[in-house]
Amino acid sequence: MHASRRLASVAAALATAMLALGGAACGSTEDATSTTGDTSTSTGDATVPETTRYEFTVADGTRTDGASQVEIPLGTSVALTVTADTADELHVHGYDLTADTVPGQPASIEFVADLPGVFEVELHQAGTVVTQLRVTG
Repeated sequence: MHASRRLASVAAALATAMLALGGAACGSTEDATSTTGDTSTSTGDATVPETTRYEFTVADGTRTDGASQVEIPLGTSVALTVTADTADELHVHGYDLTADTVPGQPASIEFVADLPGVFEVELHQAGTVVTQLRVTG
């Protein structure tokens, strides 16, 4: 199951990177930005759940924007975007998802929160905890 999850995370990271390179900008707010709309989007006969988005900024090894912990209902589609001032590896523990950070550019990881528990999201080389995900349900 790890191979299919990793493949899905790579595909999501590539799609997110293409959007970012296409002009999508990462905004920053006082706390983590959570963007939700309706709980689903209709695409013909299929219903696709909305993605809940959280944005974080890390500078000098410290989270400067975004919440220290976010609560996510089990089964939620999640996108985590981190803009750091150093090159590093963004890692979601428990889900074993990663993305490389490039200084000043947003790095994103998208996934479905299908494992309950508390999971750290960190910049691996710096050892900076970006946030904790509390997946409940």
